[in-house]
Amino acid sequence: MKRAFDRAEYQRRLDQLHERMAELKLDAIILSAPENIYYISGYLTKAVFTFQFLIVRRSGLPFLVTRQMEIANADRALRDGLLESYAVYQDDDDPLAVGAALIGKRVEAGAKVGIELGSWSMPALRARRLMEDCDGLAWEDATAVVDRMRLIKSPAELDILKEASAITNRIADKAVAAVEPGRTENDVTQVVMSEMVASGSEYPGSWPNVMAGLRTGLIHAAWEGEPIVENDHVTMEITGVTHRYHAPCLRSVFVDEPRAEIRKAATAMTEAHAAAVAAMAPGRPMSVINDAAQAVLSRHELSCQIARRSGYSLGIGFPPSWGAQWQIGLNSVVSDPLVVGMTFHVVLVGHFSDGRAIGFGETVALLESGPASWTRGGFFDVR
Repeated sequence: MKRAFDRAEYQRRLDQLHERMAELKLDAIILSAPENIYYISGYLTKAVFTFQFLIVRRSGLPFLVTRQMEIANADRALRDGLLESYAVYQDDDDPLAVGAALIGKRVEAGAKVGIELGSWSMPALRARRLMEDCDGLAWEDATAVVDRMRLIKSPAELDILKEASAITNRIADKAVAAVEPGRTENDVTQVVMSEMVASGSEYPGSWPNVMAGLRTGLIHAAWEGEPIVENDHVTMEITGVTHRYHAPCLRSVFVDEPRAEIRKAATAMTEAHAAAVAAMAPGRPMSVINDAAQAVLSRHELSCQIARRSGYSLGIGFPPSWGAQWQIGLNSVVSDPLVVGMTFHVVLVGHFSDGRAIGFGETVALLESGPASWTRGGFFDVR
């Protein structure tokens, strides 16, 4: 696969990380989250379950530690000039012992070292073992250091996300057209998966969520063959992926005419979603997105419960999630300021007492010209 970004883009990211490390007085940082390894070094593998990490010191290129099976991927990043070097462990080695020894060789005794304790790929047993075996270092949690850098996308990243959004819309349009009585969730999902490949999407960090009827309230459920019937609906959350950048949308598809309370909720949620997007402006706290949505919803008497979180940050994603490991949830207490270049899945979900749910979600980028919805979510009617 051709590199999404040139060498200058990776150098910009690394320079920014070095500056942040200087601010935090970190002499080195151990990056284990797949999203962050990829973001800083361009090293890419589907085997995110593998024990692997980057050693990034206050200056110079990163050093990769990975499994021998991944040597071709490591070679590629090295050839592209994105790594200083790399080392591998064999499958009959103790990977933690090898990793600790390499940290000890590359980081001076007494150094202050950050480690991503919140990363699922650095579970407690691994982190504890590494820190115990490198007991001459001063360890500090650095879970969100690179994740917070990734919140603000460069122009090159925004271009990639826009490409992914176009793919999402093509997939979702085909999926909506496949909804009709007598078909099943599996039939719709077959169209989604086929169009995903045909449109040039990479594999997503999580499966597409396709649910019909009473299963729509499961929200994050895969297909189970539920039939599509008249006067009901299908909920689908779909994403296209380009160079690991995800751009999801959430659509609810009404088959003929849903119950009156569902149609009423859809109308209110459409208004609330528009208000949430319109509230986005540089310098405002992220909480304004959810506050704007809730203000609209509070004016309507609805028979469904709508979560008090109106989306999350997005970008690079690897299994098990397309929303990244350390995403920001758009609730009413998050106070981080909005900045041009940020991207979110602005999404509303309403649950009804019978187990059904409807939803509306779009990938939205905050640009110099204001917020822009790049994927098409919302409510669709098929007759």
